[in-house]
Amino acid sequence: MREIHDEDVCNDTCGRKRMYQALLLKRPEGAAIPSGRTVYQVMKEIGLVHHPKRKPNSITKADREARKSDDLLKQDFSADKPLEKCVTGITELKAKDGKLYVSAIFDCFNLTVLGSGHG
Repeated sequence: MREIHDEDVCNDTCGRKRMYQALLLKRPEGAAIPSGRTVYQVMKEIGLVHHPKRKPNSITKADREARKSDDLLKQDFSADKPLEKCVTGITELKAKDGKLYVSAIFDCFNLTVLGSGHG
């Protein structure tokens, strides 16, 4: 793990997932790779755990009283024909003069962007 950490200056922010993936890629023949949790524990013991300087602000706030939406897709983002299933999301970007919200609508059939907007 120290070798992977020291390979590149950008690896100083390497987290558990990236370290685990790097270990899988560089695995010596016959070497067993520990679980992601074990990778984290070892990184913590040898002082390689990255602590982000800031926590991102979420666009949405949890409301325990709000009615939960039905999960209509049930994690199935495939479609047999165009416009059968469409999904969207929203991203908040920091801009010079405030916040920018960007959203796109995707067709699950072929991931075509059907529309986008900002505000």
